[in-house]
Amino acid sequence: MNTVSRALHADLVSVIGDGNVHDAGLLGGRDPGFHPDNLSADLAVYPGNTAEVAAVVGLCARHDIPIVPQGGLTGLSGGAASKPENLIVGLRRMNRIEALDAAAATVIVEAGATLQSVEEVANRHGLSVGIDIGARGSATIGGMIATNAGGMEAFRNGSMRARLLGLEVVTATGAILNDMTEVPKCNEGYDLKHLFCGAEGTLGIITRAVLSLKPMTASNTTLMIAVDDAKAALAITRSAMMLPGLEVLQAEIMWRNYAHTVAAEIGLSQVFDFADAPAYLLLELNGDENALEPLFVHEAIRDAIMARNERERAAFWRIREESFIVDRVVPNCRWYDISVPLGRIDETVRGIEARLKALDPDMGIWVMGHLADGNLHYTIGNGQPVAEAHQAVIADAVYGGLKANGSAFSAEHGIGTEKRGSLAKHTNPEKLRLMHAIKQALDPQGIMNPGKVL
Repeated sequence: MNTVSRALHADLVSVIGDGNVHDAGLLGGRDPGFHPDNLSADLAVYPGNTAEVAAVVGLCARHDIPIVPQGGLTGLSGGAASKPENLIVGLRRMNRIEALDAAAATVIVEAGATLQSVEEVANRHGLSVGIDIGARGSATIGGMIATNAGGMEAFRNGSMRARLLGLEVVTATGAILNDMTEVPKCNEGYDLKHLFCGAEGTLGIITRAVLSLKPMTASNTTLMIAVDDAKAALAITRSAMMLPGLEVLQAEIMWRNYAHTVAAEIGLSQVFDFADAPAYLLLELNGDENALEPLFVHEAIRDAIMARNERERAAFWRIREESFIVDRVVPNCRWYDISVPLGRIDETVRGIEARLKALDPDMGIWVMGHLADGNLHYTIGNGQPVAEAHQAVIADAVYGGLKANGSAFSAEHGIGTEKRGSLAKHTNPEKLRLMHAIKQALDPQGIMNPGKVL
């Protein structure tokens, strides 16, 4: 423990109790989650309520100690990574679901509550959070707000920002901003909660939130459809959306290399015995099965299979969700997360492949994503470690031309530490200037999650 940590340790214990202050020895025995440096700090604290968070931040402001807020450690861009001189403020103890108003379809939760826990409570009232991600069992509501998480239902329910009605935040000085509005219409000056949504903890620590819920919708049909490309998959999806008595709940796309690689590795290659195609559309539907008949004769369908039971449905979704399997097959891969206008998906996929293969003909490319909102997830690598300088070259090959055609180089994973260089390179200069101005105004000491985003 360094000198600063020793000096701070006693003050922290007096605020939140000895059992809730963990040194490097305790942190070293825990799973760091998706980034190896998540638990590299010398100290971590786990407050039990907003007042304790405020007291901790106030101490750090007085001692000029940098803070790394943490939720479920499921972020993929290094937003929760820490260094020895940092203090981790973990929200895992603040996991209460305080109130659910079924009539208003709202819920008040603490930031450390997991998505799955909130979803289960909402389901008891016939409601849903209206957002779903693969890390649902670990990802916390506070972390999802901080990264403006998207997921598989964003095309119909919006990302986390659209689910957010009210927010409570501890600012960089230790003050508490209470903006826990429970109504959708609120025009009371600047809507400050949206500054903190997507800021990745660089402006303050989210402690509580009010979420707008959606009616719960259960799936009764799961289809795996072989297609030629994204254009065909979109045409099928649009047709399904227009069929009376049918609702499209999720529409995911997997290109062949991704689908077959993951399926083979987890022993599910037989799923694709029905067709060997350039891409596959995974559709989750709700409604009358008789309404499906016009869809099955769609000219863009090469072939299709329907899950006959929950076991088969789970097999389809394992292939889609276990994307990290690719890293087991080909180590040292890099991940990319982009959003593309729907009509430009195929040309974007072709362009990225051409640029990457020009860099390295042996480069492996695995692509899947949330088709209906154009969010594509790339895993890229040839099995060899990638030098930092070459990482930037690969990123440029992926991101080249995206902003010019209305795309986004970062869709739902955030910037963190991994994409800071790309943010500086691919973002409008005036936007960057304003972001720096906001950061300076709200965190003039620069103690909130330093080294992330900007």
